[in-house]
Amino acid sequence: MVNILRKNFRKLKCRLFRCRTAFFYKTSRVAGIFIALFILFNLWGCATAPHRRVPPRGVYHIVGSGQTIYRIAKTYNVEVNVIMLANQINDPTKIGVGQQLFIPGAETVLWIEPYRPVIKESVEKIVGQKNYFSKWKYITLHHSATSQGNAERFDRNHRSRGMGGLFYHFVIGNGTASDDGEIEVGWRWQKQAQANRPYDIQICLVGNFNEQQVSNAQFGTLVELINVLRKQYGIPISNIRGHKDIKGSTTECPGNYFPFDRIKTELRKTNPY
Repeated sequence: MVNILRKNFRKLKCRLFRCRTAFFYKTSRVAGIFIALFILFNLWGCATAPHRRVPPRGVYHIVGSGQTIYRIAKTYNVEVNVIMLANQINDPTKIGVGQQLFIPGAETVLWIEPYRPVIKESVEKIVGQKNYFSKWKYITLHHSATSQGNAERFDRNHRSRGMGGLFYHFVIGNGTASDDGEIEVGWRWQKQAQANRPYDIQICLVGNFNEQQVSNAQFGTLVELINVLRKQYGIPISNIRGHKDIKGSTTECPGNYFPFDRIKTELRKTNPY
């Protein structure tokens, strides 16, 4: 009888052990699932949590009278394209007085020297004295067909196209990569070298005048430059033309908005012939 009781007790003990083991196994398994879900939830939450954006370093410059994006960029020692990108500017010629521009990387607001209209004496100095060996008879006017640029950029482009460097004798800036109305002298004028048309002075204004207007500064400079060249080489108004006016040309240069008639009217005030 005692043996039977002992045997039944051992069986009961084994059953209790197995039940307890199963219970702890199931419990630990459920707990493990909850822990895993908790970890995943926290990882997911961290991954999608918004990062605090650190504002870029820089200053806000208020555009003043006579200031161009080129002058502003040059003063702050920042690339023009960097300022355009920071302020979502598509056309660098269309900034106005009172406009607020963010200047990335700048630490303090700087004073910008305003543009001063070109005067006849400075144009004469840029052109230089008359070369009596040169027989210039025509002046052809061009636009760059680009919203920005300067003589250096065009020179690189023309060399890459096998044109022997800058095609133009003079380039007049629009305030993007040189000052608005600034005259840049090309190597052809310095060497009195002709382009592909003999006795023809080539002048380019930076801008696309199928889409925009010639700036007042460019207009004034161009009139003064032509007056100086006409006086030195006796070029009549009838020999001043746009690129598209040359026989056989298939171009729209210098653009539909180029103020050709207005330029001739101003030239006649100095010399009607």
